[in-house]
Amino acid sequence: MDYLVKYGDVKHIVPTTKLTLDALPFTAKVPEYFPFNERHDAFKTSGINYFKREGKIESDLRLDNRSDPNERIEMIFGNFPHKDYDLSKNKNIDNKTKGYYTETENYSTIYFVDQGIYYRIDYVNKEKLHKERKEELEKIFNSLTEYQKVLNYKY
Repeated sequence: MDYLVKYGDVKHIVPTTKLTLDALPFTAKVPEYFPFNERHDAFKTSGINYFKREGKIESDLRLDNRSDPNERIEMIFGNFPHKDYDLSKNKNIDNKTKGYYTETENYSTIYFVDQGIYYRIDYVNKEKLHKERKEELEKIFNSLTEYQKVLNYKY
């Protein structure tokens, strides 16, 4: 089932997350862990962006904490680096993955590449300190697994 989302006067039909991930020509990973109590099927997506001329494909996921509107996880992933991804900052963040962390006042971000797929994951929480947000982001990163293992519900 698709979702009807209204932004101002414009209504958009947003496809279900699993349907979108199934349509990608690569297997994306999603976290099994997140720092708030929410179900995996609550992930939302805006769909797939396909840049035909360059052969580039990207998609996104967003998981809001319904109990706290100031807390959420946002992911962007594709077969090319996100425009904010500075490849020169890459270093080993574990035994097989190159990437880096960044911080802003309200969120922490990790950029990394895994099996040719580039990821950007933001953990947004205004109340937590930078150190706490980075620790949560590390847990999110370490829990990434193929989406089929997490989003295995039927339509």
